[in-house]
Amino acid sequence: MIALRLTLPLLMTLFALPPAAGASAPGMTTAWHDGALRADTAGLVSRSDLVQEGPAWRTYQAMPLGNGVLGAAVWAEKGYSAQLNRVDTFPDLKSAGRLVVPGLDPLMRSSDYKGRLALYDGQLVQSGGGMTARSYVRADADQFVLEVTGADPAKLQTADLKLWAGRTPAVSAAGGVAALAETFHDAASGSITGAVAALTAQAQGVTASVVDPLTVRLTFRPRADGSFRIVVGVPSYRGGELRTAARRAVVETPSHHLQWWHSFWAKADPMRITSTDGSGSGEYVENLRTFQLYTMAASMRGDVPSTHGAVVRMFSSSEDQADWAQDSYWHFNLRMLVSANLGAGIGDLNAPYFKFYLDRAELMREWTRTHWIGGEGLCVPEFMRYDGTGDGCDNTQEPSWTRRILTSGPELVNNIWEQYRYTGDKALLNRSYPLMRDVARFYLSALTPGADGYLHLEHVNALEVQWDTSDPVPDLAAMQVIFPIVADLASSHGDAALASQLRAAVGKLPPYRTVQRGGEEVLAWSGTDEEAHNTQNPEMEALWPWGVFDKSSALMQATFRQRVYPQDKDWGMDTTWAARLGQSDEVKRLLLKGIADFQIYPNGFTVHRTGQEAVRNHSFYNEWGGVVTTGLQEALVQSYDGVVHVAPAWPRDWDVSGSVQIEGGHRISTEVHDGVPNVVGIQAGSRDTLKLSNPWPGQSVRVVDSHGHVVVAPTTADVLTLTTNSGASYTMERVAAPLSSFAFAPLPGQPAGAVKTLGNRVLGIQRSEPPLESDLVTVEAPEKLNNLVKAQTGASTYVDRSYTITDLPAQLNGQALVQGANDDSKATTPPDYLTLNLTRPATVYVAFDPRGENVWWPDWLSTFTRTTETIGTTDQRLILFKRDVPAGKLALGPNSGVEDKGNSTYVTFVVPR
Repeated sequence: MIALRLTLPLLMTLFALPPAAGASAPGMTTAWHDGALRADTAGLVSRSDLVQEGPAWRTYQAMPLGNGVLGAAVWAEKGYSAQLNRVDTFPDLKSAGRLVVPGLDPLMRSSDYKGRLALYDGQLVQSGGGMTARSYVRADADQFVLEVTGADPAKLQTADLKLWAGRTPAVSAAGGVAALAETFHDAASGSITGAVAALTAQAQGVTASVVDPLTVRLTFRPRADGSFRIVVGVPSYRGGELRTAARRAVVETPSHHLQWWHSFWAKADPMRITSTDGSGSGEYVENLRTFQLYTMAASMRGDVPSTHGAVVRMFSSSEDQADWAQDSYWHFNLRMLVSANLGAGIGDLNAPYFKFYLDRAELMREWTRTHWIGGEGLCVPEFMRYDGTGDGCDNTQEPSWTRRILTSGPELVNNIWEQYRYTGDKALLNRSYPLMRDVARFYLSALTPGADGYLHLEHVNALEVQWDTSDPVPDLAAMQVIFPIVADLASSHGDAALASQLRAAVGKLPPYRTVQRGGEEVLAWSGTDEEAHNTQNPEMEALWPWGVFDKSSALMQATFRQRVYPQDKDWGMDTTWAARLGQSDEVKRLLLKGIADFQIYPNGFTVHRTGQEAVRNHSFYNEWGGVVTTGLQEALVQSYDGVVHVAPAWPRDWDVSGSVQIEGGHRISTEVHDGVPNVVGIQAGSRDTLKLSNPWPGQSVRVVDSHGHVVVAPTTADVLTLTTNSGASYTMERVAAPLSSFAFAPLPGQPAGAVKTLGNRVLGIQRSEPPLESDLVTVEAPEKLNNLVKAQTGASTYVDRSYTITDLPAQLNGQALVQGANDDSKATTPPDYLTLNLTRPATVYVAFDPRGENVWWPDWLSTFTRTTETIGTTDQRLILFKRDVPAGKLALGPNSGVEDKGNSTYVTFVVPR
C-alpha cells in the first residue's frame, strides 16, 4: 500500500506538558514537568565528552574545534599542535597553517595528564604537571585561542606558525605579531580566495620573527603568574598589505563564546540512552549523536556547507591531504545532515546548505540550458563545484557516475519544504519558490509520453548505480511527492497553468516495476536491468527520503530484506529504513555494525567504507554521524506519514529519555523503558491539528493541557486528533498511569569519566607510549618521520600502517626507532630520503624486507653489514643490517633501487656506541 505524505502548507507545533497533581507510584519517575522534558543540560551533554586518558600523539587522534567557518584539529605532536582550516579557501581548501607550541610537552608527558573535549563549552581542556591548557575557536570570531597556566615564568617559550613543502605564503613579523598569508587563484572560475594566519601572545617580552619562508615565530616568557595566552586570527584574505591584515586579525572583542555554546545546547533536542544489559552500547550511540550535533555547530555556520563528499576538511590534521574533490559537493553526502539537524531541533544549521544552492540558482539554470538537450527550468547537478559548474544534469555526453542523476533537484525542493514545515521560515520558502518551480518544470520537460499512456523518464541514472536507465524509483517517488507540493505553491503564486500541469502529471506516472529477488517480489531499481556501478539501493529511496511507502507495505518489507547492498558504505540510510518499517532489532543491529565498520577514529569521525585503518587515512568523514542521528530520531519519533508515532522502532534493551522535532516546529518528548513510553509530552510550535498514534495499543489514553484540563477525552482509538495552540504544552497519558502517578526526576548527567569502548571501537584517547625523547638522535627529514619511538615489543613499525614489533634483538630493546613510511615503499629518490642528526658516535641498524633481496634492495644498503639477526613484526620478518657511524649528519637513501618495485619499507634503529 502506498501512503502519500500530506503536502498542504501546515506549520506544526512544539509540544509541552504540565505537572499533574496526585500521588506517585514507587519507582515510577518522569522528567516531563511544567511543559518540558527537564534536564541538567550541561551534565547531559558532558556525558558525551571525549575523554583523553593520555595525550593525542597521532594526527588521526586530533580533537576538532570550530565556529562554523574556522576549524582546528588539536593534538600533542611536538608538545602541542593545532592545524587551522577555513571553510572557504577554494579551490583546494588548503590549510591556513599549523600552530606548534613546544613548551607544552611537559604537560603532555606528565603522569597525571588529563584531558577532555568539553562539548558543552566547545573547548579542549588539558592538565598535567601543574600546567593547564584550554583551547577553543571563538564562536563569535575567526580566532583560535590557547590559554595556558602553570608555566615557568622564567622559561623562554616559542610558538610557531608553519606551512609545508609546496606552499608559497607571504610572511610577516612586526610588533609582536607574526603572520602567514596565501591567496589561491582558481583558473576555472577566476575567483581568488585565501587566508591570513596571524599569531600574537599575551605574555612578557613578546617578539616576532621569520624563521624561514614557511615558518614564523613568537618568542616570549609567561607572565609572572605562569600564564600566557596565544591568539591566532584566521580571517579570509584576498591580498593587500599583510602587516595591516595581521594586526586586524588578532584584535579581540569581548567574547561570547560560552554564551553561544550554552544557548546552542539549550535549543538542541536532548537524548539520553541507557543500555539495560550493561553493555554500554546505548550510551556509545548517544555519544555519537551528541558529537554529531557538536560537529554541526562547529562546522556549519558559513556561506557554504563544510563537507565535501562527506569529508569535513575544517577539522583536518593532515596538512593539505584530503579524499575527493574539495572544490565540489555531492548532494548525496549532504542530505542526511539536513535531516538530522531538523529532527534535532537545530535546523538553523542547514542555512549554509540552502544558501549554497540558492546563490547558484541562476548558474544552474544556465548549466541546464547548455547541458541538457530539451531541458527547461533548472536541474541541480548531483556533483557541483563551488562556482556553480558541475558533473551532472548533462545529456550531451555519455552517461557516467553522476552525469544523469536528476534527483538532487527534487531532494533540494523537498528539503526546502521540510525546512519550512519544521521551522516556519516563510522567507526561505518565498525566496526558494522560483528554484522549486523550475526544478518541477525541468522534470515536466524531461518526461516522454509512452504508448502505454504513462509519462516516462528515459536515459537517466538511478543514483550512481544504473547509468542509462528509465523510470528509476528515486525519480518516480520524487515526482510523486514534489509535484503536489510545487502545484500548491504555484497556485498560491498565481501560476494556475503550472499547477494544473503538475497535478495532471502525477496521475500519469508509471507504476513501480517489481522483480523477483531472493524468492520474494521486490521493487526494482528502475524500469530496466542496466548493470550496477555503485553500491547504493535506489529502490529503498521510496521509503526514505520520499516516504511513499510505510511499514504496512509487504512489498517494501520484502524490498528491505532483499536489498542488494546492505549498509556497505557510511552513507547508507539502512537504520532509518529499518525504523520506518518498525524493525527495532534491526535498528540496533545496523547501528552497532556501522560503528564497527566505519568509526575507526577515536575522535568520533569515520571512514567511507569497511576494512580501513586510521593510520592509513587522511580524511575525517561525518555523514555516518548524520545517519546515526537520523536513525535514532526516526526510531524514537516519526511523523512522515502525517501521524505522530512515538517509539515506533526503539530497541527494547535501550532505555531512552529524549525529544525529537517534527513538522510544525513541535517538540515531541518521551521516556521509554523496556520498549514502553511513560508519557508523551508535546510542546507546540504552531497552531495545528495533530494526529497522534496511541503508543499503548488498546489502552485508554487522553490528552491534557498544561493546566490539567482534558483536551482529548479518554479513548482506546488507534489515532487521536489534537488541536494545538502555538506555545502551549500537552501531555498524552494513559488513564491508568497518568502523569500524576510519576514522581518528577529531571534527566541527570555527569561528565564522562573514562574513554568509551564498544568492541574494538573507541571514543576518546587511551593512554599510549609518548614519542621517545633522545639525546642521541633526531630526524631532520622527512618531517613525517620526526617522532622517534621506543623500540620494544608492540611498538609500531610504520607511521602509516598498524604493524607492530613482535620480537627484536636484546641490544635494540629500549633504543630509538625511526619508523618507516610504507607509502614510500617504492620510492627511489631522493638520495637523502632519511636524514639523521647524531650527537655522538652510534651504531645504526636498518631492517629490510627479505622479499627485496636481488630484486629491489637499494645500492646504498651495501654500505651496511648484514647480520644474522632479524626483527619480527606482524607484517614481515625483517633482515637486520648495521653500520657504525660518527657523530654528525647521516643520510640514508630511499627504500627501493628499482623503479616501481618495493614491498615493506625499511625501519631504522639507533644505538649508542
